[in-house]
Amino acid sequence: MRTNLTDNGATSAVVTAAEFKTHARIYHTQDDAYIATLILSATQVIEHETRRALINRAFTLQLQGFPADGEIVLPRSPLSTVNSVNYEAPNGNLLTLDASTYHTYSVNGVGRVVLRSTGSWPTTLNTGALDVSVDFTAGYGATSASVPAALRHAVLLQATHMYENRTSVNIGNIVNEIPMTVQRLIVQYHTGDYQ
Repeated sequence: MRTNLTDNGATSAVVTAAEFKTHARIYHTQDDAYIATLILSATQVIEHETRRALINRAFTLQLQGFPADGEIVLPRSPLSTVNSVNYEAPNGNLLTLDASTYHTYSVNGVGRVVLRSTGSWPTTLNTGALDVSVDFTAGYGATSASVPAALRHAVLLQATHMYENRTSVNIGNIVNEIPMTVQRLIVQYHTGDYQ
């Protein structure tokens, strides 16, 4: 089944420039604008690696029809809310599915929209297009204070690495990844539940 995920909001940085500068032991202001972009980039890296939204934002998952097994797995976590399930009816009208037809839950933050045992998915236009969409919100909360400390620290480490290594090539130095750092911090947030 074809799907498409649209991120409807902007990624929010989960650490401040002041927190980063304390972590990286930077005592000047010349790089403040650059630091802000590094923090945002590092946040995006961690979100991509974990398939999680750190601060709440809206997403739309589009599907080619409703799933035969009755369960839609939402590909960004942790699930905050499912706002609506919409579909294109056989007559071409865009309709919103009655919320009593399904229920939502999450396992390890991975959200699911599940058909109730007494219901059935409606028939869609079924032209091969993405005719079902789920609008949902994912994230740990509205502010960075709700993001787990391990993920915030991973952002600090990633941003510090990018600050100290401003090119993609390292010439003349022996390079080792320090064990138990970024990957170790985020591994507990990886999941194999996504399709």
